[in-house]
Amino acid sequence: MVRFVVAGVFAIAVLSRAAPSMAADPTHEKCTCDLEGENVLNNGASVRNATACWSTQDPDRQWCDITVQAIEGDTRHQTIVNELVHLHNDPEGMTAFLRHGAEEWVLSGAIPANMEYLNQARAELPALLKASDNLTTACVEGFIRYQEKKEFFKGIDEGAFSCSVGKATGWLRMSFQVGNVRFVFMVAPNA
Repeated sequence: MVRFVVAGVFAIAVLSRAAPSMAADPTHEKCTCDLEGENVLNNGASVRNATACWSTQDPDRQWCDITVQAIEGDTRHQTIVNELVHLHNDPEGMTAFLRHGAEEWVLSGAIPANMEYLNQARAELPALLKASDNLTTACVEGFIRYQEKKEFFKGIDEGAFSCSVGKATGWLRMSFQVGNVRFVFMVAPNA
């Protein structure tokens, strides 16, 4: 009898610790613009008709914010993809492009009053974009190869920068980590 009580208490303790973080963690699956088909999130945030967006995520607070840069049928999507293709061998140009997008879509605007630390993360993002310039161009090169030849891109995970191309969706995801805050640029492939 004692053994069953101990096992029950242990199971409750494990589940109570695991459930909140699994339920609301704003990870790739929980804070995204690239849901495939009819997928539905039980929790988190997603945008169905976006083709390009930026998200700001704080996994420790289980918080995310998604800003749409282009929607389905919008000419901005093709402009973004064309610019990525044009700059894929130009680290300086890629940094300027990403910085402009970040300034327009992420670094401006109000932040929640209880999250002033986001201002510090926002201030550090441009330097991280510059420090990641060769990685961002390598990532975009993988995105282009995937689109052209459906060649698998294994992704990059180096320090405060990571990127991937979704196997099922073909979406490009570039993530820039500043402290606990993650800034993620996401763009759909050409249709």
